[in-house]
Amino acid sequence: MKLAQVEGLEPDVIARLSATGIETTHDLLARGAEPAGRAEITGASGLTEPALLSILFRADLERVHGIGWDYAGLLVEAGVSTVTDLAHRQAEELRKRLAAVNAERGLVKRVPSLAQVTAWIDHARTLPGVLTFGGGGETY
Repeated sequence: MKLAQVEGLEPDVIARLSATGIETTHDLLARGAEPAGRAEITGASGLTEPALLSILFRADLERVHGIGWDYAGLLVEAGVSTVTDLAHRQAEELRKRLAAVNAERGLVKRVPSLAQVTAWIDHARTLPGVLTFGGGGETY
């Protein structure tokens, strides 16, 4: 998806990423998958590492069918950072956490149903991890 089409992504952030040659969420994941790529992006864009990671986590979660930018943001705020992380969650517990976070912060109009959360987790279990962290090259 083109970054300019991502509802909720600030125009300044889009411009900073575009200036580094990143135009789509696919570009972002490809270039920011590894620590060295993230360092390159933060250096060239002026984004902080936490800001970039927040965007990367959302882009990663959007790979799951039914998760758009808003739901990805809700998941990140609820402590789910990557597709691999989502794949290891229990649907009922996660649904409760999403409802609690949304009640506090009002991030989405409608909290996803248990069936939606279950479908997300099931799909996440079929996807490979793309984000690498740590010196051992662990992919999440």
